[in-house]
Amino acid sequence: MEVAVAAGVSGIAADCGGLLTCATCHVMVAQPFAALLPAADGEECAMLAFTATPATPSSRLSCQIILNAELDGLTVELPASQY
Repeated sequence: MEVAVAAGVSGIAADCGGLLTCATCHVMVAQPFAALLPAADGEECAMLAFTATPATPSSRLSCQIILNAELDGLTVELPASQY
């Protein structure tokens, strides 16, 4: 999320700054990367229930994705609307 915000990626508002309180950094993670991520915890799942665009099985809050070498090349799809 921080990388996307710093790069000016439109569609990732990240209004809460990564505090897991707004869901405006909702993304759908492409395979095979979605399978490489740890499962979303209860707090993240609860926030995904309130996204403007319905969550999918590959939905994540980008503020909860910790980048590492295994995720090099990670691609995501942005929802139609974050608001």
